[in-house]
Amino acid sequence: MSPDSTNNIAPPWSFSHVGLYVKDIDRMAAFYLQAFSMVETDAGPARGHHIRFLTRDAREHHQVVLETSRTTDETTIQQLSFRFDCLDDLRLMKARIENLPDDVLSEDMLPYGVNHGNAWSLYCHDPEGNRIEMFLDSPFYVRQPCIDKLDLSLTDAEILKATIDAFGDDVATRPWKDWSNELADKLAEDRGPACE
Repeated sequence: MSPDSTNNIAPPWSFSHVGLYVKDIDRMAAFYLQAFSMVETDAGPARGHHIRFLTRDAREHHQVVLETSRTTDETTIQQLSFRFDCLDDLRLMKARIENLPDDVLSEDMLPYGVNHGNAWSLYCHDPEGNRIEMFLDSPFYVRQPCIDKLDLSLTDAEILKATIDAFGDDVATRPWKDWSNELADKLAEDRGPACE
């Protein structure tokens, strides 16, 4: 079956990895290897630069690629987002990053919490200023963008209550499952033919 060029719906896809142009590849690799317990799967020269491939998922050869070709202090990365399973995971990541060795961590990299209503997030920057988001989905859909403080010293129940108190009056706020099911129905309507 040949592709239908008149169908303007993209085939199904999922996120695989992100690549970063870096200046100090050793410090950057140390951050991702130590903070996120990634492993290096391969490394070597390409196009006149050095490349390192890192992953934490055995199904993915690499989730983060580092290449030594960054020449300015500017970054074009909006953020790299890592999904976690529970608030204790965020608490653990906060402690891990705060306790990185001094040759990897600097004060401007310290993590801070944000409650988006639909997600609870911990943000920091890697050694070259790329913003990192570590998050888990809340049980709610909340119209975005929304930003409120996330205090990870609170209990899970207190964070849930704070989320309801902060965003529960928004007429769009509803259980995440309801919103997700509505989105799945919409995507099913728009879906093109599947591969055979």
